[in-house]
Amino acid sequence: MTARLFFFPLVIVMLLALPIPLAAQTQITTGVIQGELRDTSGAVLPGVTVEAQNLDTNLLEARVTDNSGRFVVLQLPPGRYRVTFRLPGFATLVRDDVVLTVGQAINLNLQMAVFTVQETVTVTGTTGVETLRSAAATTLNQTTVETTPILGRKFEDLLTLTPGVSVVQGPDGDSITFAGQRGISNNISLDGGDYNNGFFGEQVGGQRAAIDITLDAVQEFQVIATGAPAEFGRTAGGVVNVITKSGTNDPGGSLFHFQRLEALTGELSDGTTLEGFHREQFGGTFGGPVRRDRSFFFGALEGITGNFERPNLGRAIGTPCPVASPTLAANESLIAGSPDCQRVALLNFFRTRLGQDEGLPVEHPIKTLALLVKSDTTLTATNRLAVSYNFNHSRKENETFDVATYGSSANGVEGDPSRINVVNANLFTTLASNKLNEMHFTYGRESRPRRAVDSPLAADTGMGFGPSFRFGNPFFLQPGVDELLWRAQVKDNVSIVWGRHTAKVGGEWMHTMNDQVFRGFFTGRYLFDSVTGFLRYASPAAPGGFGPRTVGCSNGSYVTAPGPCPGTSQPTGGPLLLYLQGAGPTGPATDAAGASTITNDELSLFVQDQWQVRSNLSLQYGLRWDAQVMPETVDPRTTAYGHLLGTSAFPSDGTIPSQLAMWQPRAGATWDARSDGRSVVRASAAVYFARQNMLSQVGSVTTNGLQQQTIFANTDLNRQFGVPLPAWPAVLSPSPVPAGTFPDFTGVRVFHRDYRNPRTYTVNVGYEQEFVPNWSGYADYTWARGRHLTRFLNYNRLNSVCCDQGPGTGNTHTYGGTPFGPQLGEVMVTTSRGRSQYNGLTLGLRKRFADGFQFEANYVLSEDKDDDSNERDPFTDRSFNFFDLDRDYALSDRDIRHKVNVFGFYELPWNVSLNTRVQSRGAQPMTPSPRSLNGTDRGRNTARKDNEYFSFDWRLTRAFTLANGFELLPTIEMFNTFNNANNINPLTTPALFNFDGFLRTGVGDPRQVQVSVKLVF
Repeated sequence: MTARLFFFPLVIVMLLALPIPLAAQTQITTGVIQGELRDTSGAVLPGVTVEAQNLDTNLLEARVTDNSGRFVVLQLPPGRYRVTFRLPGFATLVRDDVVLTVGQAINLNLQMAVFTVQETVTVTGTTGVETLRSAAATTLNQTTVETTPILGRKFEDLLTLTPGVSVVQGPDGDSITFAGQRGISNNISLDGGDYNNGFFGEQVGGQRAAIDITLDAVQEFQVIATGAPAEFGRTAGGVVNVITKSGTNDPGGSLFHFQRLEALTGELSDGTTLEGFHREQFGGTFGGPVRRDRSFFFGALEGITGNFERPNLGRAIGTPCPVASPTLAANESLIAGSPDCQRVALLNFFRTRLGQDEGLPVEHPIKTLALLVKSDTTLTATNRLAVSYNFNHSRKENETFDVATYGSSANGVEGDPSRINVVNANLFTTLASNKLNEMHFTYGRESRPRRAVDSPLAADTGMGFGPSFRFGNPFFLQPGVDELLWRAQVKDNVSIVWGRHTAKVGGEWMHTMNDQVFRGFFTGRYLFDSVTGFLRYASPAAPGGFGPRTVGCSNGSYVTAPGPCPGTSQPTGGPLLLYLQGAGPTGPATDAAGASTITNDELSLFVQDQWQVRSNLSLQYGLRWDAQVMPETVDPRTTAYGHLLGTSAFPSDGTIPSQLAMWQPRAGATWDARSDGRSVVRASAAVYFARQNMLSQVGSVTTNGLQQQTIFANTDLNRQFGVPLPAWPAVLSPSPVPAGTFPDFTGVRVFHRDYRNPRTYTVNVGYEQEFVPNWSGYADYTWARGRHLTRFLNYNRLNSVCCDQGPGTGNTHTYGGTPFGPQLGEVMVTTSRGRSQYNGLTLGLRKRFADGFQFEANYVLSEDKDDDSNERDPFTDRSFNFFDLDRDYALSDRDIRHKVNVFGFYELPWNVSLNTRVQSRGAQPMTPSPRSLNGTDRGRNTARKDNEYFSFDWRLTRAFTLANGFELLPTIEMFNTFNNANNINPLTTPALFNFDGFLRTGVGDPRQVQVSVKLVF
């Protein structure tokens, strides 16, 4: 490892020294203005002085056109510019109010006229479409960010405005997918720095924080769905590039308050209301000069408070139970056949057994504080420094689960509290008129402690299929998780302009450390086939099917083992379908069993070039190398699977293979077909590698039999092999074994010896045509093929038989043996056996902001297939038949066939502005249950859920001008105007077997009205 880290900077130095013609590249935090100057006869004009001046900060960058009349101005902060062209003997030409957005390259191919007297010709704005962008990318400008109605004011909710980007419901919460790729494969950057949580594989803060960046601090952001150049890496999905606001020469700021209330909220589609609902979001911004024209500051602060409650098990399920207090002895048949009698019986049981009222309303209080401060300083004539600091403090109670059939004890506190600290620094240096350097540093620290809500029931206990009930501490919060993730990132790149080439070469190193105590399964997880089965199991042991040795029979009766089922009936496998417990090597688990400190080092090098072949033809090409150095494991020979190492049957060598050869070629082209900036053909092709998240890695570090073992048991294993079962809600205490040996049925987690990081091959072709000034239409097609996608598979299986004859009949194969038993139980292997393919067509219409309004509408028709959509649940093997994985290749869980977005901003008379937003998307697929019916496999994801989505949102603002430059902006917003149901149905397996760390099911958000007021000064 040390040798690699010394080798890395040496390679960078060698690359920077290469005397190659390198060319205008778009930038992660800045933009580019370039072009060609000719006279009215078409002859090129060398020697023209070009000045680009920022209208808000007076930043001035000057260049001179070369012998081909070409100029390139790199590393310009996003904003409004005045570009001036001067040449003796020619009229001075001024292009005013040129709006440059992040990552944009504006091409100004202009003519200068000869004049004998001093004259200046001024043209305002830019025309046409982007002629230098080959990627399928969209920039959401400041007007869109500030005025689009967003429920919750979280900037990530704006991503769905862009074509090819969808929000899909998954078992672990909503996921953002770009061109059908997995959400954990995305890469989000903030002010040029990595803004991802390396453990969970999501943006910093994830879904646990109400907001992770205050929206009023965001200036704009760029979304690249496909075709990102070589500068962008560690992603097989999309790229989101967020830029925060900066101060200007004019001091100013704002104060704001947004309010939602129960009285302004419609009924849910099931006829209930959000009882006690209120949400407040308040804060302000301020920015200005520290030293005029040289140094600026900006700050933004936002706080969130709120609450609502749901009745959960305090409300009847369907037809109310006709018996006030049903009991197992007197009403077993009634309980078995009535969901509401099951609810009442369970409430009575927990109240009597534990003194716990599981029917109390579940409140969801929230407290969040977000802060961003930023400084921009011109240090010298050749050096600019930008530094930003983002802070977030968040606590959300009962946010782990939002499921109507879960008891009040089945929940957690997300963030107790969580804290985010991120510092980004960018140093821009002009080395020469044609050579610039950008150095970047990020330090991020995210503390994300979580705990279960207070409850006398420690065991995670679930029962039943329709409905499924759940009680006790969630298995991953038993009783809590202490987690700290910190990350340091250093990168540097040089941009060089040489003739018709503009290139960039650079590299980076990123170190991530995750330090946590994960008490997963420490107090056990019980899954029962039915409520009656649970009530029998939890009863004192007795003949006739009571206590832990209860066996369910196919005729509906119960017996106590070793007694046989009556007559011709057979055991069903119930009532205890699954018991999992994390334990130490020789006893119940302690914090030492769940403690881990793992690190990842990620190295990158890239080179890319943009070649302006002709004034209307541009080629972009590059190559990127990424490496991910994985954490070390203990000596595999000392583990519970050590005796199997080297055998052909055992899939692992006990290590987590580092990924050191992730080579990624990128290529793109843009062609201005008519050389008028109005008709552009774009194309790109590329290879992208994703990073592997640390959540998938940590189990292979800790669950090895030495530090921690997984105890697996159920009724069948007890009946057939005498595997011990715990008395609910207790845990098992493993029997001590001689040193160097391990208990039978020890569960382990490993990486496959041939593991590879996920990769995606993409091709995108698009065409954009401006019909009349500021109005354009576009179409593009994207093909993306995923290979080596991560799949979690249990390899300890033999003799596949279709299909499960117990509860959940027909949804999975059963297995009649284990190649690594009885020494090993579950052998969960992280593999690269997954694959996917996406095809998507986008049609759109765009109106740039002019004449008081902007507008965009787009439609996406797509098909997304894969063989496993499990993104990061390392506890679940979702295969139908382990020995025939190809049968799982079908529509992915993310597949949304049709998606429509329409949004606009309109300036109306009397200082009134209107924003509208329409979102519509089709339902996601689901697998029929049972999948195998009467011997026929009905296939994976051949049906559709009921979670289609439609929402019409609008925002109306009236500006009142006050004295001394103050402006008051009262606003009213309405979300889901027509109160569509928008059901939430993320499950891909029966709810009983859900192992995700976040789950919400049921009806979606109702119609809501939000009122706000903002004071701008």
